[in-house]
Amino acid sequence: MPFNWHPNEPPPPIEPHSKAKLRVLRNYLRAYFDRLGTVYARDEFKLDLVDGFAGGGTFLDGSETISGTPLIMLEEAREAKTRLAHGRRKRIHFDFKFYFVDVKAAHTDHLRQAMAERGYNANDEAVVIRTGKFEDNVRTILQEIKKRQPRAGRSLFLLDQFGYSQVALRHVADILSELPRAEVILTFAADALINFLRDRPEFVKAVAPLEMSDTDVRELLDLKKSHGGKALVQRALRTRLRQVTAAKFDTPFFIRPTSSARALWFVHLSRHPTARDVMVQRHWDLANTFEHFGPGGLNMLGWDERGDYPLFQFGDVEHKLVHEQLLASVPAEIHALAAESPVTVDAIRHMLANRTAARFSDLDRVLLDLYKGREVEIHLANGNLRGSSTMHLNSTDLIAQPRQRSIFVRGGGVHEQ
Repeated sequence: MPFNWHPNEPPPPIEPHSKAKLRVLRNYLRAYFDRLGTVYARDEFKLDLVDGFAGGGTFLDGSETISGTPLIMLEEAREAKTRLAHGRRKRIHFDFKFYFVDVKAAHTDHLRQAMAERGYNANDEAVVIRTGKFEDNVRTILQEIKKRQPRAGRSLFLLDQFGYSQVALRHVADILSELPRAEVILTFAADALINFLRDRPEFVKAVAPLEMSDTDVRELLDLKKSHGGKALVQRALRTRLRQVTAAKFDTPFFIRPTSSARALWFVHLSRHPTARDVMVQRHWDLANTFEHFGPGGLNMLGWDERGDYPLFQFGDVEHKLVHEQLLASVPAEIHALAAESPVTVDAIRHMLANRTAARFSDLDRVLLDLYKGREVEIHLANGNLRGSSTMHLNSTDLIAQPRQRSIFVRGGGVHEQ
């Protein structure tokens, strides 16, 4: 059931799955700000943060009142200002703007009250609180962000919807296409959609925000009826999310509520591989909070003919399994990619990113082990063979099939003979 807030009443009690999402959001925001801070020459940080389903700002966790998503955004931004300015000789200017949207006036009233109690000014120009549907406000927000940030549009959108159809995917596509540096975190009730799949006009109408036609629904139903059907539908839904939103990278992880057998997805969508890698790291940092169907190799969130897989949890055991399974599956991928010519480490990371829970550092470790086992060769960008003592990889390093062709430099480029 969705949460409800009222300014004259205590906030609603939080549920474990919502608490898990809050932990990941706070952890990710901290890493997001720190990532910006690695650009030491920067003297200004401009960022827009949007919470499209903001709620009332607080929850009850037993007898304690804890921060909800909008307050977490404000708190992490305030802490980042102090943390990132530490040790810098040059003064740095932080220009953060927040947009908090919720459909119910009682929710936004409660949020204003919660902000005031914590010393935040809801009437500040840097904080915009709007009562209404996200879909009715997204176009204005996009225009305002583009006016503030004509080039980068650096922003983070949290769309913590209830269900699977409150957010039209075309709006996510607009965000990612119009704001080059935007990222979107979307809650998606995948299991609920799968359970309610019906070849009926009312269901087709309900999933219209997902850009699904009656033909699409019938195809999903056919998958659901087949062997391993549920996981196949999950895979198809994930592909649809990425295709319709034009997100190059997605990180869909499961949250399994204790009050329901239906898993939620907490999906991170972006067009930038670094953003994807930072989000994956959060799940490893918060080991076992999130679960993910599939093996640890290159078939995450899926099923194949070898049989069903248990839930994948982000612990020490899984870290070892990821490495072992990638060692077994990556060589064939590398040999196919490098069949005609060497391929960069960066390209390999990008090509495999959406298929595994591995971080780029995990993929690099696998490549190094394959190199030590003489299953691949690693060359510098200029074509020279890397030394046997190589301990780390550069994104521009070239991965080649072993001893099948020599590489040399001619006319400023890499050539084969």
